Amino acid sequence: MLHIFIDESGDPGFKEGSSKYFLMGFAFFPAESYKNSIDYIKNDIQSKTGKAPKEIKFNKSSHEMRIQLLKRLVNNNGKFGYIYVDKNKIYEYLRGHPEINYIYNQMIFYLIENLVEQEQIRDHITLYIDQRSKNKDIKKNISTYLKRQIDPILSPYRLHARFERSHNSRGVQCADCVCGSIHRMIERDERAYFDLIRHNIIIRRELFRTNNGQR
Repeated sequence: MLHIFIDESGDPGFKEGSSKYFLMGFAFFPAESYKNSIDYIKNDIQSKTGKAPKEIKFNKSSHEMRIQLLKRLVNNNGKFGYIYVDKNKIYEYLRGHPEINYIYNQMIFYLIENLVEQEQIRDHITLYIDQRSKNKDIKKNISTYLKRQIDPILSPYRLHARFERSHNSRGVQCADCVCGSIHRMIERDERAYFDLIRHNIIIRRELFRTNNGQR
């Protein structure tokens, strides 16, 4: 069983002040030592502040903590991938739904499809997806769509989708740090974090770019 952790960065909205790009990414590891990386950062914070955080979030971490965690995830032989979209390229009729489920579903599908085909995955896959909504219908829609799209490619193996609150999943926290690092590069052209993990990135894709250009 291959355990893949999915998170996002940027925001999916179109209001003034929203991010220009929306990104989804994954992280997976050959062993469970990635959990120790999260625990190490929490313990380090506790030793300095007297209180350990409930979870590690990229946007709430110091520069030093981000660097430490990213280096540890690379040393854990993590494999990472991402897909992003320039929201200006999203058609108006797809922008009305507050959850932009169509775009969200498509991005996860293309991300995992590329991974399965490029890496020739021959195993069951469990996706641990950061729970962005408590709506059961939305979660069921995502899960059903992904199974319908991925299972034929993965056959005879199967895909399973689980929705995790990030504070309950150290793997999702790892994916959050990876996604935040890549989004900084795409949104702001800040490469300090991205350059630490770029050699471990195996999937790069831009949605709605016909020549599949990569950054």
